[in-house]
Amino acid sequence: MQENDRRFRQRFDMRVKVKIRNLDSPDLEQQVESSNISARGVYFSTDLPLDIGARVEMFLTMPVEIAGKDSRLWRCTGRVVRLQPRSPSQAKAGNGVEIHYYEVLDKARAAAANPRPARLPLP
Repeated sequence: MQENDRRFRQRFDMRVKVKIRNLDSPDLEQQVESSNISARGVYFSTDLPLDIGARVEMFLTMPVEIAGKDSRLWRCTGRVVRLQPRSPSQAKAGNGVEIHYYEVLDKARAAAANPRPARLPLP
């Protein structure tokens, strides 16, 4: 780990479906896949307009490698702390979100959120 790297938890290079919603513009939401994930954050690419400091809500099924057991749907809130702008080789901006709060939803509330999360294998 580099000296200036502020990551405190192990990251896992996993594709996990995540439904994201910009809480500052609640009409803006999108289904994305994570590039990597940890107990304290998620990194994903999106074409939603997010800026550093944007508040987001995410729905995902936390992988057993992180949760320690099979888990249900999690609702997380956090802030964008890292932004990798679009480039000619990357069509969407990369966003690092630090998780500030989460709750594990019961089946009824998970059905209401309806993000249909699933883990996908890395290519």
